[in-house]
Amino acid sequence: HSKYFQSTPLEGPFQVSNNHVNFLPSKRKISGIKQSRIMFLYKNIGIGYGNMSHWWGPGFHSAISLSSNARSQETYFIGTNKDIKIGRFSFASQLIAMPYKSSENNELFFSGLRSSFSIHSKSTVITLGFNRTYLSGNFSDLSTMTNQKKWTIMDATQLVFEPLFGQNKKDLNYTIPGTPGFDIWDELLTGFVKIKFLDENIEIYADIASDDNRGNFTDLRSHWDHTLGYQLGFKKFTKFNRFKLFTGIEFLSTRVSNTFNPDFYRGDPNSANFYTKIIYDYFSIDGRRMGAHSGTSSDDLIFINGLARGSSMLFISYNRERHGIKTMNNPEIKTEISATYKINYNKNFS
Repeated sequence: HSKYFQSTPLEGPFQVSNNHVNFLPSKRKISGIKQSRIMFLYKNIGIGYGNMSHWWGPGFHSAISLSSNARSQETYFIGTNKDIKIGRFSFASQLIAMPYKSSENNELFFSGLRSSFSIHSKSTVITLGFNRTYLSGNFSDLSTMTNQKKWTIMDATQLVFEPLFGQNKKDLNYTIPGTPGFDIWDELLTGFVKIKFLDENIEIYADIASDDNRGNFTDLRSHWDHTLGYQLGFKKFTKFNRFKLFTGIEFLSTRVSNTFNPDFYRGDPNSANFYTKIIYDYFSIDGRRMGAHSGTSSDDLIFINGLARGSSMLFISYNRERHGIKTMNNPEIKTEISATYKINYNKNFS
């Protein structure tokens, strides 16, 4: 192949994206009801089980931590059912664990904790959010690499409460002996802020994420940006006679920072950060990315306009993605124009 063209099938994490799937798992029969759950609820605190999709982030097009780009997934969960309001404040939190099989039939677990806190006033709502997610697994060589003999869904769930810095984890069973707290898990840590201006019907937000476990606070302070991804967005609703106009702009990037320093990155310095570990099928389920669907070393820009009247809505969007910005000779570029017409019959059916 010419150096100016990417070979097919694509290599590494670029086998998985939202417009082609070359990284296919072995065939498995999947049956069941999507988006269903059973929950025991007491004063807005619930515990339950279901086959569910998830969306962890402030965006309308993509999410770095967890998105519904992948199929509904078996999920155990505990947390608030709706925001709990106390005066001018409200908060919510949820812990989930999802067991599944990799394409190599390894027993994997997604576990995550998300929390948000909001301040309400007459004109604004300010929300601060925090997501911490992990991919881990019960690998056959786990006992030879660490002091952990077996890995269960309960072990995976407890990861969300582990120390923030690597140097505080070096004596734990699942870290690699002789290292300053390194492990083989895939971790994402994100924080976002969202501001709603109620009078103008405007919402702006920013989400910042890191896929690296920092060694200590000095490491974080000195090299805070070397594995960052981010998302910026804007949404606006406007009333015009009997019509409502919706405008949205969103930009997401997981490209490697220009200040990336491999001496301080606890991963493979020759690969792009975000969604790059093959043992977790590059952060995917059955070839569908669980996080930002544009994938590793990418950016994703979308403009959307919508017009609504009564129960009818028309949306037109323009989307441009670049895949493999710093790892391909020429990045793969996807441009998409989409039109959607939607009718709401009632609150449950559309």
